[in-house]
Amino acid sequence: MASLKLLLGMIPSTSKIEQAEKALITEFEKLHTFAGSDQLARYNELNGLVNSADFSLKRKEIESLRYKSSEEFAKEKEFISLQKAKDIVLYFRTTGSHELKRFLDLDGSEKINSFEKLENFIKSTEFREKQKMKPFKFRDTEEYSKFLEFKSLQKDPEIKAYLKGKGKETVARTRTVERFEELDSFIRSSAFLAKKNMKPITFKDSEEYKKLLEYTRLKGSPEIKQFYRFKDSKEYANYLNTHDSKRLERYQQLKEYVASPEFIGKKSYLLDKKRFEKTEMFKQAQEYDKLSKNQDIIWYFKTKDSSKFDILKQRELTFSEEFNGEKLDTEKWITNYYWGEKLLKDRYSVESDLQAFTEKDNFEIRNSILKINTRPQRVNGKVWTADKGFSSKEFNYTSGIINSGNSFRQKYGIFSAKIKLGNPEAKSGFWMLADKITPHIDICRTSNGKVWIDLFTNKSNHSKASIGSRYANDFFIFTLEWTPHSLTWMINNTEIYVQTTDIPQEPMYVILSGGLDKPINGMTSMEIDWVRVYKSK
Repeated sequence: MASLKLLLGMIPSTSKIEQAEKALITEFEKLHTFAGSDQLARYNELNGLVNSADFSLKRKEIESLRYKSSEEFAKEKEFISLQKAKDIVLYFRTTGSHELKRFLDLDGSEKINSFEKLENFIKSTEFREKQKMKPFKFRDTEEYSKFLEFKSLQKDPEIKAYLKGKGKETVARTRTVERFEELDSFIRSSAFLAKKNMKPITFKDSEEYKKLLEYTRLKGSPEIKQFYRFKDSKEYANYLNTHDSKRLERYQQLKEYVASPEFIGKKSYLLDKKRFEKTEMFKQAQEYDKLSKNQDIIWYFKTKDSSKFDILKQRELTFSEEFNGEKLDTEKWITNYYWGEKLLKDRYSVESDLQAFTEKDNFEIRNSILKINTRPQRVNGKVWTADKGFSSKEFNYTSGIINSGNSFRQKYGIFSAKIKLGNPEAKSGFWMLADKITPHIDICRTSNGKVWIDLFTNKSNHSKASIGSRYANDFFIFTLEWTPHSLTWMINNTEIYVQTTDIPQEPMYVILSGGLDKPINGMTSMEIDWVRVYKSK
């Protein structure tokens, strides 16, 4: 039974329903389009990246970096410590000094080698013994020994005898005599006399003394003094201890490292409190944040899982006619009863009809609206009655009928059309048939000043309901929701009637027709803006 709202006309307006559905479809299509957009793909990519555990961990690692905790800081600290170390400071002061240069120029030179050779000699036992020598006199010479031997032989009886008989041939020449004569000749020589008259020889007369004087001279020279003073200095000892040492090698390595672009860059990076802002990750996070605030992104995620699109998601458009052409689409429609087209190859009316159906004269398409005109016109046509079958008859009215019996049939679904039925006294209708006369469903029809809905399951079983005539005089959306267990009639999404028994279980096709079952004055038109059929997904 029609509700009070229907009786009072308190239903949503057709334009608002269409606007809402159009907006919903537009938004749903936008949702699908946006779902495949590069912008959303980039957002999803960044969302997965920026909100990942790895990204978060890496960001914390970067932001938590401290120079004082780094290997670079430890190396720089070690370098500074070595740079300030006394031995390193003294070493580099020494390497740049004139003293070291002079020392290295002399070290190993002939002058130093000669001095050290003299010094070794002066410090030798041989020299020290020579230095202690007594004055060397005639008595210490070999000549003096020969002189004493000569004096001794002078006292020898044999020599005395020899001397007395000297010049006589009878004197024998013995070995002693020969020795005496040899010594006598020696002591008369100038060499002996020079030796006998020699002054005493002292240490100062020796070569060793000359060497001592040379050593003393060299030792006292500023150059030699400075050489050995530097050689014995702590400065030189530090130089020798540091030069080529592992410690100096480590200092040089660190010095080279802290001056390298690698170190300078890493130190600058670690000291930079905005280091994360200079990373590719920051750019990604910024891009993600910007996309997160993008109104299309916000709308998409707010909308995509909402229930507002359930009706669109749960249905699939299977048949549609928007009447956008200038004439009927004969691929979709035939302008006759289905069996009249198939068997009779001609048009006919039923016994109660006052109109004959024409092929095209009673159809008019303008501004995407189909008008089926019912008008006074005398024509001959066929009529079918149960007892006589087909016969000729003169009709006073003509009208039109279209159906999708050849092109489209469907079992279950949503069958909907936006229709202005016209004069409620006429017989205009949006209805459905299968291959037989029943089942027959009127989604909407006019008759006797009202708008009706009907279900004929057989000749003797008829369910129907009516709503006021006001619903014939303007465009309304008439809908049938057909499930295996129910039929629900609606107008502008407002329920008219529900049938839960004798539900048709075979595919049916769509029919739109004008006509009369009683005379009217003038012409009436049924106007159809669109027809749409959906099935559940």
